[in-house]
Amino acid sequence: MTPRARRILGKATVVTIIAIVATFGLSFTARLALQMPIDWLSWVECTFIPILIGMPVASYIFSQAETIQDTCDKLEKSNAALRETHDRLTFVTSHDPMTGLLSRGEFIARMARNRDVGECETLLLIDPDHFSLINDKHGYSKGDEALIRIAKALVYMSRPGDAIGRLGGGEFGVLLRDVCEEQAIIIAENIRRHIEGIPWVQRRHNDVKVTVSIGGAEIARHADAQDVLRAAGRCLFEAKRRGRNRVSFECEIPRLLNVEDPRTGRG
Repeated sequence: MTPRARRILGKATVVTIIAIVATFGLSFTARLALQMPIDWLSWVECTFIPILIGMPVASYIFSQAETIQDTCDKLEKSNAALRETHDRLTFVTSHDPMTGLLSRGEFIARMARNRDVGECETLLLIDPDHFSLINDKHGYSKGDEALIRIAKALVYMSRPGDAIGRLGGGEFGVLLRDVCEEQAIIIAENIRRHIEGIPWVQRRHNDVKVTVSIGGAEIARHADAQDVLRAAGRCLFEAKRRGRNRVSFECEIPRLLNVEDPRTGRG
């Protein structure tokens, strides 16, 4: 006998016993009140009628209850599996698969949210210096390793609540919450120094040296996300123009100077 059948039989037996006792009590009380004799037929009726009626009915009811409970359990498991799948798909679509940081779309969506009066946020754009040379000289696997280690450094140096994303190629973004320009410059400098100090493994006696340039821009209350990205991109370009491995919140760039755009990955 299966555990399910044992549970149904046990519950039905308990209900049937209660029905027998109740039948005896009601029948004998009525007979005594009406001064009717209690003969052997009364005992048989009070014993077998509840068994013949109560046992099948109780078994059916408890069988249906078990079926409903099994269905509810299966639905709960399916719902949990769907939630897990949904969470996994949401993470995959909103995060960069290599670094685990926010994707460009999700990062920009967080930039574009409405801000309260007096709320101050700052965007940092971080781009590795001469990243294409790392790929050309040491291979793409070393370039991917550099991006992953930079991503880990950004997570380590950022605060809870800050948003960190990979915006494409070697470019990263950090959205600093409740931070204005003065404090953002300090945080950006700490990030730059930390990445510059990362120990890299030598390969064929050639040091793999990775530095980053950082451009920053404050985000006004009703600022457009693309405008902020362009402003921070100009500051990043300025940091590259000034010699790389530096932080810039200044966006004025001489037009006649021929300097490669860092967004191409060749800066």
